[in-house]
Amino acid sequence: MKRPSLPTQAVYVATFLAAAAFIGGFALAGALTVNQGSPEAAGGNYESTTAISWWSQAGVGLTTVPSTLPASLTATTAAAPQTLPASATSYLINAGTSGDLAHYFAMTEAAGAPTGTEVELTFSVSTGTTPTLTQVTVYVESPSTSPTTATQFTFEYDLGSAATASIVLNSVQQVSQVCPAVGTCP
Repeated sequence: MKRPSLPTQAVYVATFLAAAAFIGGFALAGALTVNQGSPEAAGGNYESTTAISWWSQAGVGLTTVPSTLPASLTATTAAAPQTLPASATSYLINAGTSGDLAHYFAMTEAAGAPTGTEVELTFSVSTGTTPTLTQVTVYVESPSTSPTTATQFTFEYDLGSAATASIVLNSVQQVSQVCPAVGTCP
């Protein structure tokens, strides 16, 4: 029994296609280059915490500084905290200009919150293409009368004008800490 033979043209075409695929595979492999980037580095520690039961974050985000500037939160020493009012209020934690871009934290004081308690608030804002960290610490005191309903306080950090410069907001952080007594924060 005689095996069927392939036409010579078919053998040449198959050989050509196999060679082209083999050479093309080498050419593609030569064009594909994978470079290793610079080593990544990270650091820091995790500290377990307990939330303040009557003081919680209600919201966080970006906004614009309103045309009527909010009150300034200027109590930067534990010995002289700024007493929070009985009603919802907004505060600037740095100098502000109407229309500037601002990062805000909205915090809620729960109904029945303890009176005359000092809270240390630390705001860390990292801005710029090459991040520059700015840290502001302020002190607030809960009102002398416990609120009957939850009261929201908004703290804004003016990031600057997007019309005059590019704003790169890299990271933000707000840390609240209850002080053991008014005027004695760590």
